[in-house]
Amino acid sequence: MQHWIWRAVQLFIAAAGALAVAWVFELHNPYWAVMPIWVVSQAFREDLVIRAILRIIGTLIGAAIGLAALYYLPNPVLLTLAVGLSVGLGTLAAFWIGTVYSYGAMMAAITVAVVVLPAMANHAAPLNLAVDRVWCTLIGVIAVTAATFPFTPLRGGDRLPIRANHGGVRGLKNGGVAMACTILGMSIALLIGDFWAVGFALALSIFSALMGGMPDASPALRYILPGSAIGIAAAIVYRLIGATLELNSLGLYLLVAVFLAAGAILRANPRTTNFGLDSNMIFLLTAEVGTVGHGAFNEMSGGAAMLVAALIVSALHRRLLPAHLAEKARRRPA
Repeated sequence: MQHWIWRAVQLFIAAAGALAVAWVFELHNPYWAVMPIWVVSQAFREDLVIRAILRIIGTLIGAAIGLAALYYLPNPVLLTLAVGLSVGLGTLAAFWIGTVYSYGAMMAAITVAVVVLPAMANHAAPLNLAVDRVWCTLIGVIAVTAATFPFTPLRGGDRLPIRANHGGVRGLKNGGVAMACTILGMSIALLIGDFWAVGFALALSIFSALMGGMPDASPALRYILPGSAIGIAAAIVYRLIGATLELNSLGLYLLVAVFLAAGAILRANPRTTNFGLDSNMIFLLTAEVGTVGHGAFNEMSGGAAMLVAALIVSALHRRLLPAHLAEKARRRPA
């Protein structure tokens, strides 16, 4: 058996197990528990442990900031500015660190938006959202660590540097773009309030923080649009099959297991791993796996809005890349 096939089996076990636990305990957004599976898994054991720890720390910090903003800033304008500033500063911090250790700052930035936006738009209880986010993160991190740690080799050699200097001006620009995108998205979500507007705002915040926190975003920029399109299409198919067959919770779980298996293969195969990361994340967000959902029309409009957000962030960050990295981003995906 090829190594990547065995890794796909590990990722599937972790994803299916994490989703089952979150679903059984009736957490608000069970699909959040699957998200760490695709990003915490690493080629070397040291990186896996670092990512697992930073995922938890970053989530705790981001959830705390999001809760504080919701409770102490009832004015929507101040709340929007505070969240935008938090995402921008987190993105700047991630770029400034510039190594595997930047993951905690990136997760803190993303979690602020993930906690605040649904609570603000849907009037959901912010404490429940924050607590569920933390529990899902713990479940996902434990699942992926348990499934992959014994089979992940040590890197060996010298320890990785904590920080690498990739240029302060670029970091400031990336942080500013993340802040502007978050403020724009939140403003649209507040003004319109529809499901697609919230999805658009979340995608703008998440994509801009992810792209902005990377010293070299060119590989991600090559795959963000096709990966997002694959994820959206898969989510719509999943929802249509579930609705057509009128599946109960067990039936939906068995159905989504097929999609998780396909996602694990995409993520583990070296030729499709970049597609796999984006498509898996967007599939989970669009399909809202483990929840009642918002109906086929909303799922499709929300997916389309996320694709537009990916296009906007991609265009902005292509302009911010240095010339040699911009050329890498323009190459067609293999």
